[in-house]
Amino acid sequence: MKQDAIWQVAVLDDHPLIGKAIQYRLAQEAPLELAGAFSQRQQLMAFLQRHSVDVLVLDYMLGEDELDGLQMVKQLRARYPDLKILISSAVEKPAIVQLLLKAGVHGFVGKSEDQEVLITALHQVCRNKRFLTADMLLEMDKFQESDREMHDYLLPRQTGEDITLLLRNLSPREIEVIRCYLDGLSITQIAGKYARSRKTISGQKQTALRKLGLRSDLELFKYKEHFGEIVLHH
Repeated sequence: MKQDAIWQVAVLDDHPLIGKAIQYRLAQEAPLELAGAFSQRQQLMAFLQRHSVDVLVLDYMLGEDELDGLQMVKQLRARYPDLKILISSAVEKPAIVQLLLKAGVHGFVGKSEDQEVLITALHQVCRNKRFLTADMLLEMDKFQESDREMHDYLLPRQTGEDITLLLRNLSPREIEVIRCYLDGLSITQIAGKYARSRKTISGQKQTALRKLGLRSDLELFKYKEHFGEIVLHH
């Protein structure tokens, strides 16, 4: 770990104002220096080939990018194992955070948080400490408890079963719900979007999981790419 050094920070976010705001704030933060702010993945990757960066603030969902945040994290970890990654995202789901942590990110800050939380997170991550807010830790505890409850009454999916075939058992409304959930909407937001009750949407999500033999949100997100393919052609 560096001692009394300047930490080089890069930002990848497809909203230019985010990069500008972080640049302005880091100018007031002695140990942290903005090495570059980028709105496209290709710009960042070209920059990393030529410059040394200590920590990357990465938006989980880049609007026009074909690569989702989890795939990008895995790619970055493979190419730059010493690079610390701090996720900044409007998608504040514990299932996604858990997958990202397993993939090797060093912290997560939701975009609903004040910017000072991001600065605190940067200091922690630069010092080789993992950062999650107290609220996210609580949500992850609830999520893991919910997963344990589902494991009690759902049988594990048989590894030989083709999930793309099982997806065809879902009703159009169940596919709508799962698609929206994977896109980052909460149960309450999906209910509002389709003018249904929260209980109805939650029930449709749980029914879809049972049909697919998936026992948790974590398992659901692991099969995200399969859902995308089926939903588009259903």
